[in-house]
Amino acid sequence: MDINCPNCKEEVSQVEIDCENCGFPLSGTDKEKSIFIGRQISNKAKIGDAKESQAKAKKILYVIGALQLANAFLVYGQTKSFDDAIFYFVLAVLFGVFAYLSPKKPILFLSLALALLLGYYAFLYFIDPELIFRGILWKIVFVSFLVYGIWNANEERELKKKHSFLNKD
Repeated sequence: MDINCPNCKEEVSQVEIDCENCGFPLSGTDKEKSIFIGRQISNKAKIGDAKESQAKAKKILYVIGALQLANAFLVYGQTKSFDDAIFYFVLAVLFGVFAYLSPKKPILFLSLALALLLGYYAFLYFIDPELIFRGILWKIVFVSFLVYGIWNANEERELKKKHSFLNKD
């Protein structure tokens, strides 16, 4: 006669010591079961934190895109340089696209956004080294949020790879 695992709800044989799907200690002591459940709660919390930091990184990308769009209008209004305005408009669109796609493949699109952002900052530095220091706190905040989002997305991926039953949530 088969039973359902109390943790992952998969059907398991009564003679099994541990659930084949999630590793729950079916015949373990109450302490072992409690430790296992505590670890799973911790893993689910880490995944929730990762999703939250990825959502914040997505918002940051939309903010960066909006700032680049504003730059496009400001540059065109001040210099009437259509080429410069197009450059900032393209940056705005790219950041917006990366933000939109980041929930589907967070590591890929947050990494692309970070590379684009760092490339843009390097471009500013080569134009005028003083430009890198203007708004330095915002630049640090933007880069930090993206790096943290990538790091958490990677941790989430590793947890889900290690514990495949966590993918159900």
